[in-house]
Amino acid sequence: MPMSTTIRPHIRADADAVADILAAGWQAAYAGFMPQALLAPRIDPTRRRAEIAAWFNDFDTEIEHLLVAESTPGAIAGFVHIVREDKADLGAAAHINLLYVDPARFGRGIGTTLMAAAADWLAARTSGAVVLSAYADNPYRAFYARLGGTVVLQKTIDFDGHALASIYYHWPSPQALRAAIDSSRSTAG
Repeated sequence: MPMSTTIRPHIRADADAVADILAAGWQAAYAGFMPQALLAPRIDPTRRRAEIAAWFNDFDTEIEHLLVAESTPGAIAGFVHIVREDKADLGAAAHINLLYVDPARFGRGIGTTLMAAAADWLAARTSGAVVLSAYADNPYRAFYARLGGTVVLQKTIDFDGHALASIYYHWPSPQALRAAIDSSRSTAG
């Protein structure tokens, strides 16, 4: 059953919670296929906290936006990072760069709510295409197809000397993404 969440723009005080969710999300989604040399530093909460603190200090509000989902005031349950630029030369106006939900809160509709909020935020700023990439072996990537994403590219990327297959999903506009989300909610209910 979906839980009630509040979506809001991130604030500096969210950095540790975002970092902890990112580390836990990498563990949950990538431990089954990612080489340990890549995974280990990225699931280390201390390292992630330092990375996210530095990122928040240099956050470029001209092209990027980060929304967080609160399950209760101050309790961050997930986040979505949106970038208003193309990815992989696909001709998109924007891409969803990061979408992570606290693994303890999987299956409660938080990811869908965050994607809907990202679509709404983008719809107010562009009518161009939206893309998102996911590792091909990510056990949760079918979520993007359920939200109407069409696979437009499959390619192998070099990640610190390791070859990893990536899948790129496409929506023709933020409005199309939002409509697909609404449709998936009505058929799931």
